[in-house]
Amino acid sequence: TLASSSKLDAIRSVYGVSVARNLMKVEASDDDPCSSTFEMNGFISNASYNAKKITMVLYVNDRLVECNALKRAMEIIYAATLPKASKPFIYMAIVLPPEHVDVNVHPTKREVSLLNQEVIIGKIQSAVESKLRESNETRTFQEQTVEPSSSFPVITRRDIHPSPSPSGLKSQKVPVQKMVRTDSSEPAGRLHAYLHSKSHDDQEKRNSLTAVRSSVRLRRNPTEAADLTSIQDLIREIDSNCHSGLLDIVRNCTYVGMADDVYALLQHNTHLYLANVVNLSKELIYQQVLRRFAHFNGIQLSDPTPLRELIILALREEDLDPDSNENDDLKKKIAEMNTDLLKQKAEMLDEFFGIHIDKDAN
Repeated sequence: TLASSSKLDAIRSVYGVSVARNLMKVEASDDDPCSSTFEMNGFISNASYNAKKITMVLYVNDRLVECNALKRAMEIIYAATLPKASKPFIYMAIVLPPEHVDVNVHPTKREVSLLNQEVIIGKIQSAVESKLRESNETRTFQEQTVEPSSSFPVITRRDIHPSPSPSGLKSQKVPVQKMVRTDSSEPAGRLHAYLHSKSHDDQEKRNSLTAVRSSVRLRRNPTEAADLTSIQDLIREIDSNCHSGLLDIVRNCTYVGMADDVYALLQHNTHLYLANVVNLSKELIYQQVLRRFAHFNGIQLSDPTPLRELIILALREEDLDPDSNENDDLKKKIAEMNTDLLKQKAEMLDEFFGIHIDKDAN
């Protein structure tokens, strides 16, 4: 790199423009002889940066070194501050008294240890976390021109009408503001497409295995709901509260991908939406249970499973420490009480939910 270039220019030259444009300046220091004495300045990647592995360039007193404790601390901060974040790019230059640096950690002297290391790392962590929280409020997405797919030609309303010429269908150039990231005309990307049942003619064309799967799906998704008044009242309540705008978004949206553990990115026309998958799933399952009530198909297990064991497994699933035997007696009592309760309700469970419980509570 040029001797006169800045640190950011040097990073741009070595690591590329895409890295340099997603960096933020970060600084930390302390001059308290009782705790620590150091100065740190550098650049860290923001919330828009995307990479598969961490890159950390660390200079201590102008010497390129490694400090595994600091590297791990940076990874922890990024994972905690930016959930599902990619691995960061970090450049740091730390200056501190030479006698505070131990270079005899590794035979090659590449790994170093610092005096008051925990205090220094803690102060650097605080500075980095503060910067990351600021950057997480705004993210930058690079604009990308998407050409219309050749398999889905763009057809305007004028093209829909019959044309006497054989070249009646003309591919029109799409305005920039109308370009979309995914092809909304491809039904495979639509969530609502999975709720449509296939016609009988289509099933006959498929192989026998697919036909069997389709028939099972059709049996499990009957169009008629239970004729119980209470169920019909709940379904009418859902239908009367339906939001037409949201229904259109869910029905015609295209799934883009998961943003984190809870939110998914959905595209509708030229808008992107963050959808809470947990809440959507709860509502979907609730509505489907109501509409399938008393029409569920039973699934027969080769070996009937004891209810008591299933309940204990479920209770253990909630434990923070799965290997712990703490509260085992309490779990057994809860399992016995719930097994007795479910045995009493066996007839109702069989009729309404297709769950068969025998006299031995299996």
